[in-house]
Amino acid sequence: MSDLRADPLSPIDAATLWPQLHRLGTEVIATRAGENLLLTSGLAATGLTRLPKVPRTVVLGVKRGLGYRGVLVARELAGGAGWEVVSLRIARDMDDEAVVALLSAAGIEVARRGGRTLYLRESEGSPHSRAVRRTGLMEYQREHLHALPAHGAKPATTMFRPAARSDRHGVFRLYCRVVPEPVRRHEAATQQEWRAVLSSYDCDREYVVEREGAVVAWVGIGERESRTLYDNAIEGLADAALDVVESQAGRHGVLVVGDDQAGLEHSAAARGYTGLGVRLVCARRLAALNSLKEVVAAPAPTLPMAP
Repeated sequence: MSDLRADPLSPIDAATLWPQLHRLGTEVIATRAGENLLLTSGLAATGLTRLPKVPRTVVLGVKRGLGYRGVLVARELAGGAGWEVVSLRIARDMDDEAVVALLSAAGIEVARRGGRTLYLRESEGSPHSRAVRRTGLMEYQREHLHALPAHGAKPATTMFRPAARSDRHGVFRLYCRVVPEPVRRHEAATQQEWRAVLSSYDCDREYVVEREGAVVAWVGIGERESRTLYDNAIEGLADAALDVVESQAGRHGVLVVGDDQAGLEHSAAARGYTGLGVRLVCARRLAALNSLKEVVAAPAPTLPMAP
């Protein structure tokens, strides 16, 4: 067992990491500009600039002299039940000890802050997967990434409408109906955990289709990635969802398709979507950390001795 230790960094130290990131050239995990989150959270904590509110972050480092052997950044997701590792960088091409130390320390720090699940997305076939598994993070889903066609559909009308706050419970019920139970068990067994998973998608806009008072389809559009859930029993929802993605997503948008969405992947391929690769989604359930209360000795009342 390695004695290598990863320690939490102060916000000031996290902000000063920015000029050193080029020395941490191996990206084990690189999800949606984790380094930018590192910089903005550090600057916000220093008070040097006025920035929009950023999520709570955990920044951990493995020291190597005056520099770092590895750095990890995790962010709190909506609801506080889940946290996501958004960046893990190391100085060497391979350094299993640093990866294990950082991810193990992240689990402890997130649990200390009240998180119940740690999520992580890594590329399929990553040489660091073995080290990741050693920390208790288990793969439960694969995400297939597809580039949108150059000339997407521009429908004049659509059955989708913008989602409202009141649709959140309906979307969760749709998730429970269409996503396989083994995935839900690891990912989001409760609505609070679903809020965390939805937060990890980084959706700027959401659209839904409602039938007989129930949400039967959902599309989430982010800056780079788009996702959809829909009831397979209703004909036409897959193509309608892809119409929304193509008309609302950015020029370089990516459609994310789960293992259980073979029908959607087939429809996307027929419309000219191009496969970009596969990501593995991993999660680790964390133990609740409750500090023990101090025990103070109290004098017992004096009892008369029997004669």
